[in-house]
Amino acid sequence: MQNMIRIWFIFLALTFAAPGTAQAAPADGFDPDAILALKGLQLLDQRLNAIGYRLASANAPYCDQKIATTGLLLNDIAQYADEATARFALGFDGSIGITAVAPDSPAETAKLSAGDTLLAVNNMSIDEIPVDDPQLSREQPVYRKVAAINRFLEQALAEGGVQLTISQNGLNRTVPIEQVLTCPGRFQIRVSADRSATADGRMVSVSSRLAEYFLDDSEFAAVVAHELAHNLLKHRDKLDAQGVNRGFFGQFGKSAGQIKDAEIEADRLSVWLMANAGYDPQAAIRFWTRYGREHGKGIFSASTHYRWKKRVKLFEEELVKMAAITPVDGKFAPPLLIGTD
Repeated sequence: MQNMIRIWFIFLALTFAAPGTAQAAPADGFDPDAILALKGLQLLDQRLNAIGYRLASANAPYCDQKIATTGLLLNDIAQYADEATARFALGFDGSIGITAVAPDSPAETAKLSAGDTLLAVNNMSIDEIPVDDPQLSREQPVYRKVAAINRFLEQALAEGGVQLTISQNGLNRTVPIEQVLTCPGRFQIRVSADRSATADGRMVSVSSRLAEYFLDDSEFAAVVAHELAHNLLKHRDKLDAQGVNRGFFGQFGKSAGQIKDAEIEADRLSVWLMANAGYDPQAAIRFWTRYGREHGKGIFSASTHYRWKKRVKLFEEELVKMAAITPVDGKFAPPLLIGTD
């Protein structure tokens, strides 16, 4: 564990140092600690991308809104202070590279791979895709180009299949990507030494330290499904409309009660999302029992959340409801998404 913490902070220094900052490197090549940190983060990105895509695609029949999704996770080399080290570690030979390809996604069908470089979408160079869209203003400048490309790609894919021009092992080729509709959802690893996960209405973020804590992908999916549930149930918009304070004073009074209600809904929906995606919903019970016993006074036990024993009881109640339903094509219609009790 101490070694992983050391790696996280090496990565923080590498990733978030001011652009252009000189990085010390051994005379005989790249810093092995930096390479290890970058590859470690990429593995977490790949796990989260796979889990997120699987949850979003499996539950698409029950989402009132859908988006066209590729299953790709893109990365901008400019976000790294030491671009040469990042290129070497991640295999990119251009500015925008593929960090992850979700299994069973259109990107995997097109035989795209981590390390490929994206050059163009429908013959439009990625450098020509505008980044001054007002809707991108909430993005940090270093992430704005990737956000613009993701948005352009999503819009193009919504109209049908698209053609991506990529560089793969030094050779350029154009590949078709078919349209697949999923629940809306984007997923990212947030490099941090804390254990937390958040949902902002469109993005699910899981801290690197929490991602390292999961024993298996089903436990990982339990937390991702909870945060995705917040977004699918539009909790942020609903809480904003109610004037809920999500800051310090949101831990008290009426705001705390409204936030807790949203947390309860997300817990209830999460196990349905997991089951439909083929993850063991019992993993939610295993994870919160283990986490609660070890870190019962942490962020997930604030006044806006049930303590872990009550959360486990909620999961058990939902699993009883699920067991009383006959699945259709192996899936269970989640009551909170289809509007039933």
